[in-house]
Amino acid sequence: MAILDLSLHSDTKHIRSLFPSSKKSGAYIGSLNHNSFEPALDNEMDFDNIFSIVKKTVKQVTGKSRAGLGLALSNLPTGLGAFWQVGGNYIVMNEILLDAMRHITKSTREMNSFIYVILTHEYLHSVGYIDEEEARIMTHKVAEAAFGKEHPASVMSAGDLWRQYPILLSLEGGDGSMLKIVSKFDMDSTSYIG
Repeated sequence: MAILDLSLHSDTKHIRSLFPSSKKSGAYIGSLNHNSFEPALDNEMDFDNIFSIVKKTVKQVTGKSRAGLGLALSNLPTGLGAFWQVGGNYIVMNEILLDAMRHITKSTREMNSFIYVILTHEYLHSVGYIDEEEARIMTHKVAEAAFGKEHPASVMSAGDLWRQYPILLSLEGGDGSMLKIVSKFDMDSTSYIG
């Protein structure tokens, strides 16, 4: 299972030792004109809309894509932003952190950027960036290429969310016992069946 442990100094050796890094295969890094994406997260959006931006920006920067992912929300421990099980079809996002960030963030852009960073990190795992450190680095590269250095998505992806939002440290975490499936997600990949 690939996990987004949002602390900057998390121990990910167990993941790195199980899966080879795509660094060795010469990962493709494309470039974007971030002016075209910079305002993309400024308006009220649902998970599906944000994920559509995730897929476009990851595809343009890395050349990689995949279809058929689902999203679920769960009451995870607060040190865990989300996870994607290797070979799985669902990204499971921490609903406790999501609810807290809805109250903490000062703008729609900042809230959407949080969701974008979490989904981008897990999506990168699903397209082959299994190594946790590499997925973090690529999340930042994609965000910065898409939005520029000063955008909240770039700032969030560059560091430790617990240092950026220290109040998250005081949240009471869950145990993952509750799971809610998000019904409208990755709709770009779903064709009409008549």
